[in-house]
Amino acid sequence: MDDRRLWERLEAFVREEAAVSSKRRITGNTSVSDDLGQTGDDADIFMDRFFTRFEVDRGDYDFGRYFLMEGEGILYHVVRKYLLRKPHTFKREPLTVDMLCKAASLRKWDSEAIKE
Repeated sequence: MDDRRLWERLEAFVREEAAVSSKRRITGNTSVSDDLGQTGDDADIFMDRFFTRFEVDRGDYDFGRYFLMEGEGILYHVVRKYLLRKPHTFKREPLTVDMLCKAASLRKWDSEAIKE
């Protein structure tokens, strides 16, 4: 499949799954969490459907690398970091539509390869 056709399929998927209006522009730099609002359980479902639809092997994909879990708020942070003495941060690596496109092209999630 050529890159243009892949992009069209991916854009249609993103619009459908994230309920994005056709009036809103989607670019390679569009953030899955910040711009599309995919967080917690919604992000988990979004990514599961992405892997299935585009037949992408999950490879080294790790949900916690890109998204906060459902309910991972300030109380969770305090309990984990200060009571359990386990490391915790709200900072996550950005996940963009371009990264999804690269993974779909590779047919495998390779965190290092799709960041470039």
